[in-house]
Amino acid sequence: MFKKKKIREDFDAIFKSGDENAIKQMLDEHPWLLEEVSQEMDDVMEEQKDVIAALGVMEDELGGLVPVDEIVFSLRVDFNIQKDEAEVQEILSSIENLGLVKRESHGWVLTTEGGRVCDEYLNKNLEEIKL
Repeated sequence: MFKKKKIREDFDAIFKSGDENAIKQMLDEHPWLLEEVSQEMDDVMEEQKDVIAALGVMEDELGGLVPVDEIVFSLRVDFNIQKDEAEVQEILSSIENLGLVKRESHGWVLTTEGGRVCDEYLNKNLEEIKL
């Protein structure tokens, strides 16, 4: 177990450095790393989709710009997800870089692509979500 922990730490350092050849070599030597990295990325994308969906729900409800506290509220009430404003702000910033949301002076809005992602997510998960 200790060996895997050391390998993970080494891989994280290499991954952060951006050295594609070293990353490929580590993945070739330790194929189990790819599964772990894929799972972590899936978890991050799921978190992002939760925030996009909450933003979409509140944008429809408020009819426009959505403050971060309203997104936190929707996550808690509509999706049963507990996140604080700092976490949501960080996620919003990362998905803004992907072009899915846009920051305005007094809140956040979905872009056209963000709206599509929101609709897909809500339609896929509508049975589980009680709005």
